[in-house]
Amino acid sequence: MDSKDKSSKKNRAGALWEGRLSDTDPLIRRFTSSIETDRKLAFFDIQGSRAHVKMLHRCGYLTREEALSIGTGLDRIEREIREGTFVFREELEDVHMNIESRLVELSGEAGEKLHTARSRNDQVQLDSRLYMLEAARNWQGLLKSMIGILVARAENHQNDLFPAWTHLQAAQPMSWAHYFMGLAEMLYRDHARLASFVELHNYSPLGAGALSGTSLATDPRFAASELGFPRLFSNSYDQVGERDAFLEMMQIATQIMIHLSRFSEDWIYMSSTAVSWVELPDQVCTGSSMMPQKKNPDLLELTRGKAATVIGHANAAAVLLKGLPTSYHRDLQQDKVHLFDTVQTVAESLQVMTLAAEGLQLDTGRARKALENGFMMATELAEYFVSIGIPFRRAHNLTGQLVKYALENSIPLEGLPLEVIQDLVPQCGREVFQKLSPEVVLERSAPGSTGLESIRSQLKEWKKRLDEMG
Repeated sequence: MDSKDKSSKKNRAGALWEGRLSDTDPLIRRFTSSIETDRKLAFFDIQGSRAHVKMLHRCGYLTREEALSIGTGLDRIEREIREGTFVFREELEDVHMNIESRLVELSGEAGEKLHTARSRNDQVQLDSRLYMLEAARNWQGLLKSMIGILVARAENHQNDLFPAWTHLQAAQPMSWAHYFMGLAEMLYRDHARLASFVELHNYSPLGAGALSGTSLATDPRFAASELGFPRLFSNSYDQVGERDAFLEMMQIATQIMIHLSRFSEDWIYMSSTAVSWVELPDQVCTGSSMMPQKKNPDLLELTRGKAATVIGHANAAAVLLKGLPTSYHRDLQQDKVHLFDTVQTVAESLQVMTLAAEGLQLDTGRARKALENGFMMATELAEYFVSIGIPFRRAHNLTGQLVKYALENSIPLEGLPLEVIQDLVPQCGREVFQKLSPEVVLERSAPGSTGLESIRSQLKEWKKRLDEMG
């Protein structure tokens, strides 16, 4: 090979390993490239490189001039990416090599020193970790916003009742306040899971190298501090192949989306023509291309549908990992395909459902009217029988007989003649009818119940929780 050929080969962008392996087929380059996916990590990659450069300079592997040159180059690359002028090249395979290649163009030999004591294995772990921690904190903020709206809705509807259900059958009267705070409890657990996630995974993987660290005298604790991490990884071998944070985030995302899907189903049902207890805000609905009168809950239906997509990503994440030996394997490149779409979907779904929760209009009169159907005070009646000395199982049976009588005679429970009740329960007095008004549920004093005493206690606790959530 003449000098011209050598120069041509040296200047042509190619794989890092071309010193050992022959030219890579273009098909293989396309197959292995992740740049269309992992370019989302570009700013995190630059952030990590800045800390790494400071560490290399501190440890004597970069002169002051080299560190400044690299820093200037990284600044320019960041601007180019923000302005959309940076050219991502498929043949450079991933975001890390695209940035490094451009840095060498800008900083020359100094740029070639950037990767000292660093592998793409710990580099991608760092970038992904920074991305996930930022996403987790963003989800926490979105969850808090939605919880705050649900609690505000609860505060405004403490005395309003609707027919709460089990099996989608009328069960017992319940305060709308109790319902809204029940939804808030579900999201609060999601917020707590994310807090635990951030606490568990808030450490730096930089310095783990390819799998066993480096023989160079570096200071990964300094780099961790520069990046704002409170601690450093414990074992380099574990760190390069570990994807627990990725899998755990996917599992938390699944939980969040299942909750939002269930909220969607509630509000789609409640807003249906046949029920009409609530009306959804226009901004989360669409019309029909053919029927001018339609107001369809499309965004709620899409949230419900997107939950399936996130569950699919989480399942794929588990399948991706379950058969791999420990340490790093190229299969792990696929984690970001599932991660990035999930992060965006969860954030957008939380925003949509927050709009729905805020704009939901209750038809309290229609919901209250629905309490007249379904014999919803039957449990209250059975518990009244218990209060006058009847064992619960017998009280349950006696109440069932009274419901059957009411059905056969097409009358509500409160319309039962006293003598019919006394035929079964002689010690029962006229005060029994006080237990057959739906509003009596607001008199309950049991902790965590739909009674006003409990609701006010819950609201007080929620104000404290929201303050603690920051």
